[in-house]
Amino acid sequence: MSFDIMPCSEEDADYIEKQADRVFNTFASPEEVAEEEEFVYKVTDEKGRLLGGCILTVDEQKTASIFDLWVEEAYRCKGIASALIQEAEKKARELGCYLAMVGTFDFQAKPFYENHGYMVNDIMSGVPKGHEHYFMTKRLDKTVIERAPANTIKYEIIPGGEEDAKFLSNRLRRHDEAFAPREHEYVYIGKKVTDENGRIIAGLVGGVDGWNGTDIDALWVDDPYRRQGIGTRLLREFEREAKENGASVVFIEAYDRNVGFFKKNGYETVTGMLEDYPKGHTMYCMQRSLCSTH
Repeated sequence: MSFDIMPCSEEDADYIEKQADRVFNTFASPEEVAEEEEFVYKVTDEKGRLLGGCILTVDEQKTASIFDLWVEEAYRCKGIASALIQEAEKKARELGCYLAMVGTFDFQAKPFYENHGYMVNDIMSGVPKGHEHYFMTKRLDKTVIERAPANTIKYEIIPGGEEDAKFLSNRLRRHDEAFAPREHEYVYIGKKVTDENGRIIAGLVGGVDGWNGTDIDALWVDDPYRRQGIGTRLLREFEREAKENGASVVFIEAYDRNVGFFKKNGYETVTGMLEDYPKGHTMYCMQRSLCSTH
């Protein structure tokens, strides 16, 4: 089959991501129909100044993700971060989540999360250059040994809003920049393939971050057009553009249903894995070096 790969708009990217989610849900059906939810938690002083906070998201698979956990430097090691993460996990359990995920760097809070029962499932080396990123998880439906401090009840955790979320993200970014300055802004990479009528039949959405790390948010090919090389062509096009924008390796998350596709395309290195995610399945963290590609 002859086809052309073209850049895609934001609207096209939304469509491609929705189609990829639909396929994902066919082999890992959500327990209930629900949209992803986001919650912001914060601690303030008597003047309302934000001392710390975090962002919690809950997806259709009953998985919780904790982002942008930050505490003002003068108030660290006082139990605020522990109070925040415990509040986020409490909400996640109330919503039926069985798994919590976090990502952290070697210059952030790996020991803190380990003290709260999180374990490392994957390590990405060299992003940022000279550092490591850790993908960590914790089962919320099982008893986990924690070494968290007990002095957390004196902090009142209150709901935050969109402006608080932006504040937390900016403060954490400022902290990270002190250890590893970003080389550039995020580079979006969106590609699509259409049929003779202009209908999108395949696409890829991802990009390269300021530390030259990569992400593929969606890779989708419509059923009638599979096994014709379209997925491979999209992947090669992404790798080419990622390399042009500074990436030396592509990191992907594959599942037991599609891990064979990525292995055939050179993603032999498995850096980590997560069993029972989604429930009854396994996720594989894989990578492919771009140093020898053209």
